[in-house]
Amino acid sequence: MTRFFLLLILFSCNNKNIINDFVIKENYAVESITNSSITYTLNGKLKAIIKLGKMERFNDDQTIYLSEGVKLNFYKNNNLISTLTSEKAEIDEKNNLLKAIVNVTLSDTDGKKLKSSSLFWNRDNDEVYTNENVTIKTKDEIIFGSGFKSDSRFEKHYIKNVKGKFSLNTL
Repeated sequence: MTRFFLLLILFSCNNKNIINDFVIKENYAVESITNSSITYTLNGKLKAIIKLGKMERFNDDQTIYLSEGVKLNFYKNNNLISTLTSEKAEIDEKNNLLKAIVNVTLSDTDGKKLKSSSLFWNRDNDEVYTNENVTIKTKDEIIFGSGFKSDSRFEKHYIKNVKGKFSLNTL
């Protein structure tokens, strides 16, 4: 009887420590989807489609993590106008922001192509921007800068600290 009582005290005192030793404290996804797409519309009109390799959400986090290739197609009047690609991205649902990271490119249907290490897309105002270094290549130009802002159509854009080879038309 005394042995049983000693064992009971021993296990009851150390039970929490024993359980903690066996519990793995890794952060597993509560949602995980592979090879899927997300469609964004505004007033019933197609705005963008994100095609992705893997999508994960962890716990009650308002961030969705995209990996294994991300392709974000922007549309106007149901016509593809530009494409943003990256290896990974994060969607901040609270602020309606997508942050593309790792080998990021933004290209339009005219052949203009931007490269950067990261790029944000604000879904509310349809702005694409970064404070990182960017390189834009067109048929006639190579432009370097540190900071970029544009609409998702990649038509009108602003670059800070511009350097490069430019083609200027004089009247």
